[in-house]
Amino acid sequence: MIINHIKLQFNETVTKYDSVLIVLTYQGHLVFVKNKKRAWELTGGKVNHNETMNETAIREAYEESGAVINESDINYLGYYILPNGHTTTITKAEVSYFKDIPKYSETTERILTKEPLDKKLLSFQDGLYEEIFKYLGAYHE
Repeated sequence: MIINHIKLQFNETVTKYDSVLIVLTYQGHLVFVKNKKRAWELTGGKVNHNETMNETAIREAYEESGAVINESDINYLGYYILPNGHTTTITKAEVSYFKDIPKYSETTERILTKEPLDKKLLSFQDGLYEEIFKYLGAYHE
């Protein structure tokens, strides 16, 4: 499917990607983080050299939200491709527990919510999050 010029695919794999988006859940809640320069968003980030998708997800979950996740709890959902070719895999993971958000993080806080945050509070207004939440059954119009 195409959303605002972004190609979004669920249940299909992609071999080349440069970042990972992680939908974190904890005891039935969604986890959002507040970016220092933007607004609220899901965790995620760039893949480091020779890092696997799961290694990136584990690192980014901790760096941005203080979440500790196990590799066995990471589920691949799909991917999206931006118009510039930037490709991001989409994963979902259950948080085992939280530590403090590291001081060097690009985020300042985390929030746990039963429902997705209102679109006006989010960093990105492209409709991608809404489609992901619909796919997960967590978004109700």
